[in-house]
Amino acid sequence: MSQSRSPAKASANPALTERLKELIRRYGVPGASLAVFSDGRLEEAAAGVLNLETQVPVTPEALFQVGSITKLYTATLAMQLVEEGRLSLDLPVRTYLPDFKVKDEETSAHVTLRHLLSHTSGIEGDLFKNAGRGEDRIEKFVALLATQENVHPLGEMFSYSNVGFVIAGRMIEAASGLYWDKAMRTRLIKPLGTPAFSTLPEQAMRYLTAIGHISSPEKGLAVTPVAFLAQSNGPAGATPMARARDVIEFARLHMPAHKSGETAPGTAANGTRVLSEESALAMRAENIRLPLGMEIDAIGLGFMMWRGANGTYEIFGHDGSTIGQAAWLRFHPASGTAIVLLTNGGDGKGLYHELFPALFQELAGVKLPEKDLGPVPEKIDAARFEGTYACGLGEMKVRAEKGGLICKRVPSADYALVQPPLDIPLEAAGPDFFFGRDPGRTLAAGYHFLGEDGSGRAQYLHTGVRAYRRTLKP
Repeated sequence: MSQSRSPAKASANPALTERLKELIRRYGVPGASLAVFSDGRLEEAAAGVLNLETQVPVTPEALFQVGSITKLYTATLAMQLVEEGRLSLDLPVRTYLPDFKVKDEETSAHVTLRHLLSHTSGIEGDLFKNAGRGEDRIEKFVALLATQENVHPLGEMFSYSNVGFVIAGRMIEAASGLYWDKAMRTRLIKPLGTPAFSTLPEQAMRYLTAIGHISSPEKGLAVTPVAFLAQSNGPAGATPMARARDVIEFARLHMPAHKSGETAPGTAANGTRVLSEESALAMRAENIRLPLGMEIDAIGLGFMMWRGANGTYEIFGHDGSTIGQAAWLRFHPASGTAIVLLTNGGDGKGLYHELFPALFQELAGVKLPEKDLGPVPEKIDAARFEGTYACGLGEMKVRAEKGGLICKRVPSADYALVQPPLDIPLEAAGPDFFFGRDPGRTLAAGYHFLGEDGSGRAQYLHTGVRAYRRTLKP
């Protein structure tokens, strides 16, 4: 018989707090909240301010926007309904939403929940149209998708799709008879025992809350003029806010209990069974493997996955990004270690990349292997790469210059606030793989050229977990 679990009692870690203070200073992050669960103990650290204008300090009680970490919650809700026979992973979406339609008829007729949760639907993912604030806003948003393009054919590859998770949220509504917010609160947040987790601004205002900060050449780092993305994109992560420890409790749901050694994944820390072990493990099983060199090794059902030294998947989690806020969740089931970092601007990604590998090495003895990118070519085949690639975020215009490549980023009007126009030099790191770095960022991003357009040129540029498709533009 399984022993019950219990929520971990959080304790402050002064050494971790000092470490976080130094890191936010070094990476220009206004404020951060960190929670670390290891060996059955939960430790917290907080540093900086929630808002550069008000100078209110960050505490572990403060809520930050968790962004796309929300997708793991949405996927968990969907899997509950799959267990109950109210949804299927592999029947067409139209089984549950008869009027569902995107521009591509093949996708409209055959896309499934599995495609949506593994980002293989091909549906152009970055649409943040405001469908209002009423309880029917997700239904209204999905009704707007009739002209939404595909960036690649159904099931062909991985390309991150926020839209896909809003569709999944609408499927949850249709199958459960509850609006997504209420389904989240009653079916997941309440059983987890994390009432501070808020899907709407009016819920979050009961607590201390962080505001995002964005950088511009004129003002430097400043409070963002837009606090939230459209509420109709809630299932993809537009609005939810949480404490770092709240997200730890969600991670514990998806890990075995190491103190008792008996409780399987799918059980909340308070002993409430939320998912079957089979469903919890299915979420962490490979659905699609990504090309070598990408920051993510594979995608499960919602979960991002990383291989360990022995080639098996050892680390699971998700990133989150909204307007001026960014969040990271990683956990290692074999050791029962989970780490959550929430930030509100600056080079949070640089901070994450320095802190998380060190903590996992210290706490769990886990070191992720170096990426094998293949041989670096002696000469770049510029003709294969040059051209314009596009998706909903905008265009990437790649040109040859002085023996190398330059990628000119031209954002769509809706995204210029968070992705300003930029010329990014690309440095070859493999046969079809390059690195490029935004100014003010310590880490380079990967640029993968994939596929074949029939004339020796790459069909896709894959960067920022999104596929940009070659266009006919020069």
